[in-house]
Amino acid sequence: MIALDELQSGDSDLFVSNYKKPRIPVLLKGAAANWPLMSNWTKEYIVEHMGSYVCKVIKDSRPAYSKEQTTLKFYFEKLSGVSTLTLDPFNARKPPLFYKDVKSSNPYFKTNDIQRFFFFHSVKNAGTLPHIHGNAFNILQSGTKEWVFYDASEKHNPEGYELLHTFNRKYGLGTHAKDWFKNEVPKLPNKQENVYRCTQEAGDIVFIPNGYCHAVLNKSEVMGIVFETK
Repeated sequence: MIALDELQSGDSDLFVSNYKKPRIPVLLKGAAANWPLMSNWTKEYIVEHMGSYVCKVIKDSRPAYSKEQTTLKFYFEKLSGVSTLTLDPFNARKPPLFYKDVKSSNPYFKTNDIQRFFFFHSVKNAGTLPHIHGNAFNILQSGTKEWVFYDASEKHNPEGYELLHTFNRKYGLGTHAKDWFKNEVPKLPNKQENVYRCTQEAGDIVFIPNGYCHAVLNKSEVMGIVFETK
């Protein structure tokens, strides 16, 4: 298991040359520590300003499968013991209300590069099972999360791609990340050459490269936002 690099510099050239272009995940330590969302985002603030956003009600670690929906206002005021996310295209001409609390521009992504976003809130010991998508920046506003990554690009690592599909078949609807972390993570370095791991804390940003499999286990209640980019 390889400890993920921690990049503390705001040098955009270093980030692009050492991580984004070669497709290597990295923990951008404290990169969002001074962004407005860090001080503004309480549950009450989200309800007041973003409460009308439609969100998923998630009871397992396969959020893409969830069909149950509500509003963030109902979620925070009426529900407990479950998780949520919003998942919407990003319109640079009319950014979502969440975006006003994001520092832009910043050294990592530009407004015009964002393709979609999701706000998330989740409870302790919940998480997300292995999955892939495009380049993404996961910004943690509060809490602590444990991450595991490996390359699952069909082009760059076909064996990793097949392993991801094995996990998807084994851990489907109704399953939980905590079980995958317990059962599969100890064996993962024997199946993949480069397996990365890190702990993300409030104010940190995790960069996930296009095609990188990743899974998350919440060590506490967590809240934040993700931007998928070009």
